[in-house]
Formats: sequence, C-alpha cells, structure tokens
Amino acid sequence: LNFVTFGEADRRQRQQQREQEQLEIEQEMAQQTFLQRILNRGPKQVPQEQDPEDFEIDYYDDPDLLQNRPWFERAVVLSGGVIMNLVLAFALYFGQVSVGPGVPQPVFQNGVVVTSIAQRDSASKGILNVGDVIVGVGGSPVTMSGNNAMGAQKEVSSVISTIRAVPEGDQLKLNVLRGQNKQNVDVYVQPKRVANDVGQKGPQSIGVMLSPNYIETQRLQTKNVVEASKIAYSVLYDTTKQTLDGLLSLISQLLMGKGTPPGQSVSGPIGLIKAGSEVVSTKDITAVVMFSAAISINLGVVNALPLPALDGGQLAFVLAEALTGRKINQRLQENITGLAVLFLLFVAVTTTFGDVGAILAGR
Repeated sequence: LNFVTFGEADRRQRQQQREQEQLEIEQEMAQQTFLQRILNRGPKQVPQEQDPEDFEIDYYDDPDLLQNRPWFERAVVLSGGVIMNLVLAFALYFGQVSVGPGVPQPVFQNGVVVTSIAQRDSASKGILNVGDVIVGVGGSPVTMSGNNAMGAQKEVSSVISTIRAVPEGDQLKLNVLRGQNKQNVDVYVQPKRVANDVGQKGPQSIGVMLSPNYIETQRLQTKNVVEASKIAYSVLYDTTKQTLDGLLSLISQLLMGKGTPPGQSVSGPIGLIKAGSEVVSTKDITAVVMFSAAISINLGVVNALPLPALDGGQLAFVLAEALTGRKINQRLQENITGLAVLFLLFVAVTTTFGDVGAILAGR
C-alpha cells in the first residue's frame, strides 16, 4: 500500500522499461558488422540514462486507492493502529479487573528509601543506613507528584538531581526517618564525584542506591461491569500518560545533550525480549498480562509520534494537506521519510549495542 501511495510502483515500472530498451539497443549493436556501422555512419548512440530526479512521480487517479480518498478517511486509517493498541490494553486491564485476579496497584508514601550499603569512601559512609527513608533534602520535603509508580520514580529522580546540583565542597542536609520507630533525624552529607573505570569523574553522588518508598500492593478487582470499565480506563490513562511523559522527557534530555534522565534507561528489541522472557519465566499470568498491556501501550505511544516513518508522521502529512487544501510534494515526503528511517535505524543500533553490553555485564 505504501509503494502504491508514494508512486513507487510506477517509478519501478518506468525504470524496468528503460532498462529493457537499453538492453535491446546493446544487443543490436553487438550484432552489427564493421561495414554496417560505417554504412550507418557509426553505431547507434545509446541514449543517456535520465536522472531519476527528472522524472515526476505521478499520482494514480484510482479512487479506491488510499492516497485518493478524502483526508479524513486516510486519517482514520492511519490512526487505526494506535487506537487498536490502546483498545487491546484496555481489554487486558478490563479482563484482569472483572474476571481475573485483579490489577496490581502499588502503594507508595512520600520519601525515598536507601536500599544499599554506602560505598567505601563515599559521602554517606557511616551516615546513612539501609532502610533509612529520606523525607527531606536541603530543607525541602520530598513529595510525590502522584500515588503511582511514575510519580514515585519522579520523586527519586528529583532527589538525585538535587544531589547532583549541590556545589562541590558544600554539604547537603537530609531529613531521615530511621529504624522501626521511624525516628526523625537530620544528617549532613557532602556529595562527591565518583570516578568510573577509565578514571573519568561522573556527576556528584552520595554513594547509595535510592528507591521509591514502597508500602504494599493492592489488587483492584470488581464484578461490576461499569466499575471494571472505570478502573480499566483509569489504569490505561495513567499508564499511557506515564509512558508519554517518560518518552518526551527522554527525548528532550537527549536533544539537550544531558543524556538519559536519572532512573531511566533505554532498551531495544534485545532488551525487550530479555525482559519478556524474564516475565514469562515467573509463570505469573497477571505479570504476563500486565507486561503485554504495557508493550501494547508503548507501541501505540511510539507509533503516534510525529516521525514520518511512523503512523503519526503520515498523519501529520494528511493534516497538513487538510489545512493547505493541496497534497504535500511527494518528493519532499520521501526525503523526510528517508531521514526519519535513518534516525530510527540509528536508535535501534545504539540500543542493541546497549542491550548486548548489559547482558555481557550480567545486568
């Protein structure tokens, strides 16, 4: 369908005709004798190959082709894939809520938890302990933007960003809840730059791993169809919004040259297969269903991006046509699409190398 839409089939047919004509002329020249060439005043001149750029790509006028349908019909077709991705995720959530064991919903509280022992010679050595809950940084409370996994992860990223922004040599005040009685204490740490394996110093760190303040996991389940639909829609909306926010944050950070945001990582096909195999190996049907729904939402969100190689990019061309009242230059569309494909291939290759490196490193 894309070949026909972009005139590729017509271009290939013309190219084959030119090649056939060229072959016939060469065969005729090979059969001519020297005398015949003189009588004919030399061999026939082989017509020079015309630059493909000089050929105009024609639009087919068949009204049944997608490219000749009204713009709103093409918009519906192009958006169908994204919509079905979201519908599939909604159906999976609805099934889990209504007839399954329920959708797991983690519950978090304000603060971030220290989950590793302070590294040797780190800023937190002898100051922070495993299980400490940091509820204040630099005199400001640590609060979540929402009681969900993404909000909790943003809270961790915010704390890490604050630590990295401390001027070198300055101390940072941390308000900590410690022990089973959650005793409230204030401690002071001096963030340090940690050198990597090649001796390069990275961003400032306090030398411990930080995680969201997870409390428990609740199961959202009901036999009422209306309530199940509301819960499924709520989970779908939250997951889609979290996926979109995370993707936009990642793209903006990369474009500004700041690297991957704290607490986020990028995986390609290999990383996806590895994660999927780990989920399936648990033999937990709920984990498999939730993973499938998350993959479907990710595909829908990514495919909706306004990149010409994706449905979102083709939809942008259709909307531009609707606004201007005329078709977008097809040669321009091909050039833009080609650049977008190269960008996506670059991302796929780099993420693949990252996934392979992670597997070799045992992560």
